[in-house]
Amino acid sequence: MFCCKAQKKQYNRIYKYLINRRFKLFNLKGKKGLIVGVANDKSIAYGCAKILTDAGAEVAITYLNEKARRFVDPIAEELSVSIYEPLDVMVEGQMEAVFEKIKEEWGTIDFVIHSIAFSKLEDLHSPLVKCSEDGFALTLNVSCYSFIR
Repeated sequence: MFCCKAQKKQYNRIYKYLINRRFKLFNLKGKKGLIVGVANDKSIAYGCAKILTDAGAEVAITYLNEKARRFVDPIAEELSVSIYEPLDVMVEGQMEAVFEKIKEEWGTIDFVIHSIAFSKLEDLHSPLVKCSEDGFALTLNVSCYSFIR
């Protein structure tokens, strides 16, 4: 998320200043959105969820699988999310189930934050031009195509 410790420190200082002053950059009271890709309290998706809930939005978040759930449970509790569902875009029907739950609970949503990505380990540790065709297709499917499905 940050390129260096100094950037993270500056971000935290500005964030604390704004929150402590109860200064809101925007008001999202009454808005509802889905945030996918919350992995832990260091993920970009968590930062987005925190800022959006601080601005008054109600958010639904997803977790990848049972292994990841133990890291996301405390975040769901902290943010008081009303919709908290598993979502692995490679598992048939999970995305549809998430949107069906949102439709049942809220009817509609105002925004989506898509913060998921995946690549095979061997493709991550090699130059892009040496990435396998299957690995590249998998990466695009999870990281990009899942957003427009």
